[in-house]
Amino acid sequence: MVNQPFPTHELAVLRADLDRFGYALADQWLNASDVSRVRDLVYRESQKHLAPPDRLADIEDWVIRGGDQWVLLMPGESGLDELVAHPHALDLARHLLGQRIHISGFSAHVVHPGNQIMDLHTDQWWMPRPVQPGEPVLKPGDVSRAVPCFGQPVAAAHAINPAVVINVMWALSDFTASSGCTRLVPGSHLSGVEPDPSQEWETIDAEVPAGGAVIWDARTWHASGANTGNAPRMGISATYCAHQFRQLQNHTAGIKPEAHAALSDEMRELLGFRLFSSYGATDSFESEFARPSYLRD
Repeated sequence: MVNQPFPTHELAVLRADLDRFGYALADQWLNASDVSRVRDLVYRESQKHLAPPDRLADIEDWVIRGGDQWVLLMPGESGLDELVAHPHALDLARHLLGQRIHISGFSAHVVHPGNQIMDLHTDQWWMPRPVQPGEPVLKPGDVSRAVPCFGQPVAAAHAINPAVVINVMWALSDFTASSGCTRLVPGSHLSGVEPDPSQEWETIDAEVPAGGAVIWDARTWHASGANTGNAPRMGISATYCAHQFRQLQNHTAGIKPEAHAALSDEMRELLGFRLFSSYGATDSFESEFARPSYLRD
């Protein structure tokens, strides 16, 4: 493949790559000391969720599934708010989605050597599909991954949904083809369809150094690759969505009172506490921010 994105710190180039290819590569958003500090924080957070080996299959946090390992992180509590509110990440998120956004998901992702290769997929599969009047409709309440819409990764000749989600994957170790870096299909964000897992698709390896980031439109076909090395590949996934949409993690319910009290207005908005045209209210439709139950009379 030619004319594909390369790691850069130029925001204008990152925006253009995101629009054209459906992804962009940032070369150095964190310095070496920050990478080391964040890795240590992630490790400490993971230790809070360890379970006996016979219970690993029953828990959701820091569980290994086919060599892919996740730990859910709670902004406002994990000490990683600078990643959630990083100005470059927010710039690209707002470039794609508009000004009113919040953090949908925030988790560490570790790909272990010998992992099972993940199937290509999109992260916006749940959006209702555009139809012409009179055409059969897949009702929004019936949408699931079990009812896919397969096709080719080329620009559609008909209307498709806009992007409402963006992913920022922070590299805490070098992302290389041999370490199982993210694989993507350039231009697939304009197809309006999903990849058929029974077929082989040509992908690119999103290689960035530790401290960099891989950013992609959630409509872009993507998956983690095969880690054929001898060390885990570690990253942090920050997913942003428009205010209208349900978040992957329920931050408003999960955050602790003491952490909520220390949040800035920016972080409260990113976590989903700011009302969207009265949606998300707890005690008043006129409130700027929803108040947790312990703050209400």
